[in-house]
Amino acid sequence: MINEKDVINKRNDLSEIFQYNNPLFECYYSYANYPSSIVVRATEHWHEDIEFLYIVDGELECMVNGQQISLSKGEGLLVNSKRIHSNNSFPGKSCTFYCAITHPSLLFCNTYVEKTFIRPMVGPNSFDYIKLTKDDWTNEIMETMIPLFENTDPKNIELAIVAAMFKNFYIISKHCDMQTQIPRSDTIKVETFRSMITFIQENYKEKISLEDIAESGNVGKTLCAKLFKKYSSKTPGEYLIHYRIQKSVELLTDTDMSITEISYETGFTSSSHFTKTFHEVMGCTPLKYRNL
Repeated sequence: MINEKDVINKRNDLSEIFQYNNPLFECYYSYANYPSSIVVRATEHWHEDIEFLYIVDGELECMVNGQQISLSKGEGLLVNSKRIHSNNSFPGKSCTFYCAITHPSLLFCNTYVEKTFIRPMVGPNSFDYIKLTKDDWTNEIMETMIPLFENTDPKNIELAIVAAMFKNFYIISKHCDMQTQIPRSDTIKVETFRSMITFIQENYKEKISLEDIAESGNVGKTLCAKLFKKYSSKTPGEYLIHYRIQKSVELLTDTDMSITEISYETGFTSSSHFTKTFHEVMGCTPLKYRNL
């Protein structure tokens, strides 16, 4: 199972910087497994990289800029640069999938190509995501990406990745309109939501009220709640709880801190409250998770 802490660093705006497989080549790729014994969640985040997912087996629920997408075996997802996205497994169901996260700069072969093709395709007026299925043109993208995980010689994997990226951008350019203008109001809403979840991620250890979260986005409580519902399908309070649980998972995995120590470190008022909440979110106790 991917441990998010192992592959993610963050910029000042909390967008992610990946620790790529090869530090000299801006790509992270992995075969991931979410076991059926727990519910695995990757909470809302964003990064400059383009993300490709392919479901080898099982099911995965994803959200991109407020749009919910359910993926099943044989389906995939392409998430564009700087889009707010998350994913989680379903209770009692496992999921195995391929994941490739590549930075657009790998395709900046010259200024003309960069400005004419690549930047418009990853810019704010382009697609947020593309669901990949076997029933339409998007299957070409999966057929290009899957061999990178199954058949590629590791000695030339970097060349194979660049070739696949160029081919996929060519495929997308034939089928997607990159000139559609996104209403400015929607852009402002996304930026406001980013500000509020950034505030939570920076202050999750402290006592945070709905008023505090709304103020961080310079909006009222009602709009705050609406934006969280739209972009995360959670209330602000639920998002805070899930983020605290995510941070506790990192401590359970990577430290020998006690359950009590972790509960206070992640903003819970007691170990009993932490254990109860952890079980509600993850489907097991913190101790059972640590021993998996």
